[in-house]
Amino acid sequence: MTGEKYVIKSFAGIKNGKILLNGIMLHESGQLNFDEMMDEVYRKLNLAYPKFHKMDQLSKLGFMTSEFLLRDQKLTDEYEADKIGIVLSNKSASLDTDLKYQSMLDKGVASPAVFVYTLPNILIGELCIRNKIKGESIFFISDRYNINQQVDYMLLLLNTGVIGACIAGWVEFIQGKYESFLYLVTKGDDQSGEEFSPVSVKKMFNQI
Repeated sequence: MTGEKYVIKSFAGIKNGKILLNGIMLHESGQLNFDEMMDEVYRKLNLAYPKFHKMDQLSKLGFMTSEFLLRDQKLTDEYEADKIGIVLSNKSASLDTDLKYQSMLDKGVASPAVFVYTLPNILIGELCIRNKIKGESIFFISDRYNINQQVDYMLLLLNTGVIGACIAGWVEFIQGKYESFLYLVTKGDDQSGEEFSPVSVKKMFNQI
């Protein structure tokens, strides 16, 4: 056990056309649908990441949330790549893309570009590639956001030294309905931030 103190350094979320960082709304897309909102925000951020346009909606949602979460963060400058973890969860796994792929199969079309996203942990892979993360990762599926389970698992990884920092949260997309919440946990030494606990995570999640 390391005995380190950990804090939530930042949190971000996307829901109902709104993007928030640390409880402050940074963007509102009004009546735009999800794809239109993603395109609008992509242009606003001046992202030069063409692979984004090939992602499924779940990956786009998690990816864009992480772009706001990690803005001005240099994780790989502070931690080795294999000491940064990702712990995510949702309710529907990759069902939205699964249904899309099944519909294509019913029409006699098999698209490898769609098939590759028929696993929820592909989102984790996209975040790892983008941010050069190589640490422990897992994607939990549950009917509701089980914050206690997520925090317990992360503390196990952090306190045993498997990782030193972690991106975690809830990313759900199904048939046009979406909700994302990501937060970044790091060591508490000389850093501002709320102490990492189920209570603090729940409080932040409720602000999204």
